[in-house]
Amino acid sequence: MKYSVIVAHPEDGSVLALPSSGGWTVPSFESAVSDSRAVEHINAEMRKQLGFETWTLKCAGRGETNDGRWRLYFAVARRKCVSIPVGAKWLGSNEASAAGFDEARVRTAVEKWFHELDSPSSLSSPWESVGWFPSVCGWMYAQLDALGFITTTPITQQRAWGLSCTTKVGTDKGDVYFKGTPPFMAHEGSAMQAVAQQCPQLLPAPLTSDAERGWVLMPDYGSEMLHECADIERWEEALRTFSKVQVEQVEHIGYWLSLNIPDRRLSRMVEMIDPLIASCAATLADGVNGLSKSEVDALRSLSMPLKLMCARLAQYPVPHTLVHGDLGGNILIKDEGYTFFDWTDVCVSHPFFEMATISGAYFDESVLKDNPDAEIRLQDAYLEPWSEVMPMERLVEAFEASRPLGALHQTMTYMWILTNISPDARPELEGGLLHWVRSLLRLCGRDF
Repeated sequence: MKYSVIVAHPEDGSVLALPSSGGWTVPSFESAVSDSRAVEHINAEMRKQLGFETWTLKCAGRGETNDGRWRLYFAVARRKCVSIPVGAKWLGSNEASAAGFDEARVRTAVEKWFHELDSPSSLSSPWESVGWFPSVCGWMYAQLDALGFITTTPITQQRAWGLSCTTKVGTDKGDVYFKGTPPFMAHEGSAMQAVAQQCPQLLPAPLTSDAERGWVLMPDYGSEMLHECADIERWEEALRTFSKVQVEQVEHIGYWLSLNIPDRRLSRMVEMIDPLIASCAATLADGVNGLSKSEVDALRSLSMPLKLMCARLAQYPVPHTLVHGDLGGNILIKDEGYTFFDWTDVCVSHPFFEMATISGAYFDESVLKDNPDAEIRLQDAYLEPWSEVMPMERLVEAFEASRPLGALHQTMTYMWILTNISPDARPELEGGLLHWVRSLLRLCGRDF
């Protein structure tokens, strides 16, 4: 895959132009990295080609030609005073327009860069600003110093995409990670602090957080992912652990709602169904890899059935509680226990919706594919702590009734995200919305 990088100056936003046979170009390279969120390799390549350090701001474009796939990123030099390659120039808006970059997509992206510099969108992620990273680094160093940590390596960047930007720094007490989120997810840091305090078996406490800016500083939680573990008993144990905590937190939903996390209780979901259907139909209809007309019609026909499903599920005495919202790929094995991380989708809702990202992600092509009874075993493990509410037979009935609504819940999450991020970031997430809409249609008997 070809990567092209438009590198900006941190002081005035001018862009770096390199001489080429066709006029001017920008740094480019080939890489097999397919995760568009990963940026370490981009910064490393800029260091190699240009001789100075950069921060990667975002993926600004992607596509495919006869020559293969390509991606284009915006980045910014970390320092104002840097030596640039021989023949290279920093170009302002007017100079860049007249410069004649040798690729049309680069010319378009450079124009876009200067437009966004002059008129930033309210939906842009904070880390798209050239002045964001110095503020973050200053905050990280100040917090670590106050906590008695001594840094042993420079700060490096791991990811940058519509939902987060992450960095890492080595210290005398191990690696420390920073995560920044967009404003609509700024509750994550305070939610993590609350989870660590209320439910320490789920999450070690973050080192500190800034709820107003959506910043959180975390210790190294480890790297052994549950979804890469073929031992189904570990899965069962992890789900029982989480479910037991949900049972305990039923009496504390007022506290969780006070943290400004989303309210997805069934009554609230009923209110959201019609606007959601309209938004999904508008977003996905007639798009590339979008919904067909028959799928859109089927989706629109689900308004009353979904409301009736919510009413039916509400008849079972399973109370609302704390919901992580995206368990499937966010559980780490830590010694004899587990760490449940990435709380951006946290909400108060029906607990059985938690299983949507487990059963929806890992029973086909996964480490559990050779366990023919995996789905039923994990279902029973998750339901077991709820047996104090009602008998297992009735719990299984309620769980079956919840399955289409679990897909509805995920659809609501993805639409909430897409509504609040910039158009640049949406291609990375529209596929998730499409997946959950089609899962919803299938679970409601409307698949094609």
